[in-house]
Amino acid sequence: MLIDPYIGLVDSSPVDGSPLPVHVVESFTALQPSPRVLRLSPRKIWEYHLKNLTEVRKAAFLHPSGGLLPLRAMKVEEVGELELIKKIARKFRRRYPPVVLGAGDDDCAVLECGELLRKYLVVTTDGMRASTHFPEGMTPFQMGWSVVAANLSDIAAMGARPFAFTVAMGIPPNTEGSFVEEIAGGMESCAERFDVFVVGGDVVRSDELTLVGTCLGVVDKRKLVKRSGASVDDLVCVTGNLGNAALGLELLKGIVMSSLPQSVEKVAKKALLEPVPRVKEGIALAETGVVTSMMDVSDGLAKSLHELSRSSSVGFEIHAERIPVLKELREVLGEKALELALYCGGDYELLFTVRRDGMDALKEVGKAIGTKISVIGKVKRLNEGIYIRNGRREEIKLRGYLHFGATP
Repeated sequence: MLIDPYIGLVDSSPVDGSPLPVHVVESFTALQPSPRVLRLSPRKIWEYHLKNLTEVRKAAFLHPSGGLLPLRAMKVEEVGELELIKKIARKFRRRYPPVVLGAGDDDCAVLECGELLRKYLVVTTDGMRASTHFPEGMTPFQMGWSVVAANLSDIAAMGARPFAFTVAMGIPPNTEGSFVEEIAGGMESCAERFDVFVVGGDVVRSDELTLVGTCLGVVDKRKLVKRSGASVDDLVCVTGNLGNAALGLELLKGIVMSSLPQSVEKVAKKALLEPVPRVKEGIALAETGVVTSMMDVSDGLAKSLHELSRSSSVGFEIHAERIPVLKELREVLGEKALELALYCGGDYELLFTVRRDGMDALKEVGKAIGTKISVIGKVKRLNEGIYIRNGRREEIKLRGYLHFGATP
């Protein structure tokens, strides 16, 4: 396989002793290959690359101008699986604690796990497909970022600290190499921000771009927060603002909102395309010991309330005016702002319940981490249902992002 990140020329005629074309020498000089290659003469460089090529396809590797195409300018079907994996692996940090063997090093990643004697290992998997998760206008960097963020959000909802991530990538064969590199760059950028290591994965041929991530986290056995701990009279809370990602999607679809400030448009699009999982918030909330249940609301607040209800066997009373929505969004959209906050997904915020005697601890956490925390309702008995008060009592229906469209 190739050792260099660039493809050498593949016409074997110069090996017979004829002089190298001028563009060959210029191309290799411009490529700045590895030190081992730099010490070679142009003819030796030619032979070096020929020796490491596994197939000869001149048309695929030569730029129309006569120069050389770097790997990132090629289709993945031209690159081949092994070289593609090497190229992706080079995007990720490796050999840092707790990583013993990282992406591309061996059959499996190897991680230090001595601390697991005192902690739980938390594992989640979340997948995304181009047709259902990546709106038009989303960059490959943002696609990579999002698949990591989705998994980190699930880890955060358990109060755990994420530390390792793997990804299986289904890639159409005609995808540009640069596109795949940008996806990997987005994954690494999001992972690095939260001190997580991308330690491995897989690449397969697929008819549609598909990214399936798996994240590992650890949490103290006494601090684990589940969905099933809510009790009647607990308070219902959320982090941040809701409806921003849904607004971002509306804007990407071309819906014009002339009275919406540009600053709000920017925030909304960022929430949709590069969501920030509430990792530090999840850990801090779990540390208080007063949080009784928790999950993220990436599939929508309404659906999340129904899932918490099912797990904890409780009902909920939510107050519409307490649901945190940007002031400008309420002013421009009116009642539709509440609709976006309740029933549209994409917000990587945390929904959680807190013991009534835990409000002081909750306020301290919000102040310490600099994140807005809103109390939006309280836990009721299961037979009272899930409802919202908005001038009158209304049932909160099970709506939100459902993969197969059916109500459970």
